[in-house]
Amino acid sequence: MLPVKGRRPPGGLLPFIFARSRWCGDMANCSNSAPKSWRVNVYYLCMEPTAVRVDDPAGWWMYPSSTTASRLIVFVHGFGGSAISTWNNFAKGQQESRWWMESDLLFVGYNSKRDGIKGVADRLRRNLPRFYPTPYGPAMSFEGNSVREDISSPYSELIVVGHSLGGLIVRHAVVDEADEWLKAGRMGPKPLLLDSTLRLFSPASAGFRAAGVLGVARASGFWPALEMYLRRSSAYTDMQPGSTILLDTRARTERIVDKEQDMDALQARILWASPDQVVIEGKYDSDVISRSVDGQSHRSVCKPRGDYPAPWEFVERGVY
Repeated sequence: MLPVKGRRPPGGLLPFIFARSRWCGDMANCSNSAPKSWRVNVYYLCMEPTAVRVDDPAGWWMYPSSTTASRLIVFVHGFGGSAISTWNNFAKGQQESRWWMESDLLFVGYNSKRDGIKGVADRLRRNLPRFYPTPYGPAMSFEGNSVREDISSPYSELIVVGHSLGGLIVRHAVVDEADEWLKAGRMGPKPLLLDSTLRLFSPASAGFRAAGVLGVARASGFWPALEMYLRRSSAYTDMQPGSTILLDTRARTERIVDKEQDMDALQARILWASPDQVVIEGKYDSDVISRSVDGQSHRSVCKPRGDYPAPWEFVERGVY
């Protein structure tokens, strides 16, 4: 059943279902039961509510929980990905598990072929206070009705999840926050990102590589034209092994963790695809967990499903 208002949500229809969904009483006249105006851009499938599109920054989406949420989980996709489809089925966890039901989900979107790593990292740093620790108000109600009973209690936990290029963006954002705060003599409150925990799926921490199908393409006559197109993106250029941003992000992260005692946010937990034919499996010395999951590709490693619950479990527990 298609949404009765607006365009089809990105990533398909199935993820757009709340844990506490309610069918309209008259299925034949479902569209007639829809509110005529909305305070925010809410999409729904004759089940209410569903997902909220954040107007600013553009490309960000949120799934508020229908129960009291004690944590916010932020997802940052990789090169060529999208805010919703990269994380296929994650929102369905709100129907499957008490832990996920008590989580609000924020999906960060950006144009990976246009936006630079630092620009997206700074955008995350700049806008996070609108969503954490106080829940994002416009997503908590529509037509005067709250999505849940408690819409104002602050979260007690922040988890930031990145895939591929998104993992590098998250690392860069966190180390920039730490670096600036420490250089300022820890003046002012501790930056919000430094209270987070990181969960990374096949991060591009050590750079891009072309293996498998990409390796075949690289060995063919088509690669120069393809790479010329890809190099229009500064993010693609920055993911080349040995790039300044890769080396600098790692060096600063390891130095700060080595010298400071309260920088757990810089110590990532990683789940790698196996085999991964897109990024080099390179972890930082400061990372605390680095595991791989057999039979999952770079693209599928971060997409949970019924017969592959590892991504849900990894985000929740930080181990696999």
